[in-house]
Amino acid sequence: MEKALALLSLFESHPELSLTEVSNLSGLPKATAHRLLRALERAGLVQQRADRRYRLGLRLLRLASTVAERLEVREVALPHMRWLRDRTGQSVQLVVVDGYEGVYVERVEGTAPVRLYIALGRRGPLYAGASTRLLLAYLSPEQQEAILARNPPQRHTPNTITDLGRLREVLRETREKGWTISYGELQEGSAEMAAPIWNHRGEVVAALSIAGADSQYTPAHLEQYLPLLRQASLAISRELGYHPALQEANG
Repeated sequence: MEKALALLSLFESHPELSLTEVSNLSGLPKATAHRLLRALERAGLVQQRADRRYRLGLRLLRLASTVAERLEVREVALPHMRWLRDRTGQSVQLVVVDGYEGVYVERVEGTAPVRLYIALGRRGPLYAGASTRLLLAYLSPEQQEAILARNPPQRHTPNTITDLGRLREVLRETREKGWTISYGELQEGSAEMAAPIWNHRGEVVAALSIAGADSQYTPAHLEQYLPLLRQASLAISRELGYHPALQEANG
């Protein structure tokens, strides 16, 4: 892996290289350099031109775009997350999809006397918990089924939804409402509610959530929290270039 990464780094200062040039610059035997370049090519990280010279592959552009977008979402979201925390007292999280899981990429700790601590970088299954399940809800049906087949629901607490029929219904309801809530699906005594964050293409790129003790998520609390949560998620989305017409265009 280190040798392959070293080959990739050669293209930072050389837009295109022949196999001989890669071998000379890296100090690797030509056969070794060729084997590594073929592996990188299969992964889409480099591509070979018709003249047999190599250059960086388009997959790197997609990966760089994904990283840049996530960094942008975190930067844009943080002041709105603090605003939401100050008005609810609840912990506020920003969650994105990473493979078959959701990952908490930003958080602001709550100020309520009883609050839920969620570690930055924590990963969770997409089928349980409001924020991760919301992200699953906005994936295509084909993506949902592939994820659930790869990572079928397991019971973490008595409240975890493990019945696939019921889970699919909750996913449908989430898209219809534009938000969701969970009670103790991963940790008993906790609650979380989440709303989507949209980008300039009308795609859901993250979930904004508040979380705390379930005693702080009564119907009266929800009546107070929901408008604030939706206001913050929409403000973040608008800063990312989102317009409601994009959502309508995407169905």
